[in-house]
Amino acid sequence: MFLLKDKFPKYYSYQGRKISKKLSLSNRNLIAQYFNQFSFDQKIIEHYYSKNSKKKIEVPKDYKKINIEIGFGNGEFLIKNAISKPNELFFGVEVYLNGVAKVLTSILSLNLKNIILSNLNSMYFLDSMPRRSINKIFIINPDPWIKKRHHKRRLMSYSMMKLLANTVKSKDSIYMTTDSELYISDTEELLNKHIDLFGDYTLSILSENDELYGISRYQRKAIKGGRKIYLLTF
Repeated sequence: MFLLKDKFPKYYSYQGRKISKKLSLSNRNLIAQYFNQFSFDQKIIEHYYSKNSKKKIEVPKDYKKINIEIGFGNGEFLIKNAISKPNELFFGVEVYLNGVAKVLTSILSLNLKNIILSNLNSMYFLDSMPRRSINKIFIINPDPWIKKRHHKRRLMSYSMMKLLANTVKSKDSIYMTTDSELYISDTEELLNKHIDLFGDYTLSILSENDELYGISRYQRKAIKGGRKIYLLTF
């Protein structure tokens, strides 16, 4: 992966930090040794450099469903899903290398066969996926980038939402959670502005009994601080 990032920096460009804390030597060695074995990044980059780049990459067909989690953090939700749903495939896209290392450790120790990792910019990743090929996409508490001058760094832009909508097989298969009222309001504004493209959407407040409630460290921190967890489905 490190060689790919050095050789093709364009596809690994993203906002914010790439390493949340110093990457240990053992984690660096783990990624260097095993990442490519559980990743489509090489295949995706080759796709963009091919003479027929309009043709999408092939995704495995021997799974009941194919899902994506964008920004899986430490991989808690990703690993839980892979264990509980062995007949489904889970793509995990994450820029933070410490999170990638944690998931790789779980994949190896639990012998998981249904996770494919990516460290690419998620827009390049989604653009390489065949149209209407994914069953569900999860975006769990992305960075809200609260300051107005940082809004351009947000994951949920018009371009990203268009890619998401083109990738899923059916409507109401994209799930975004956040504890930021500003972020959810701004995302709703985008959806309303382009209602002809995205159609109707559903906004709800999660409760303890909901499947997507308290599933990440950031969510639990927000809940502990008394904040609500919003779910946007479109």
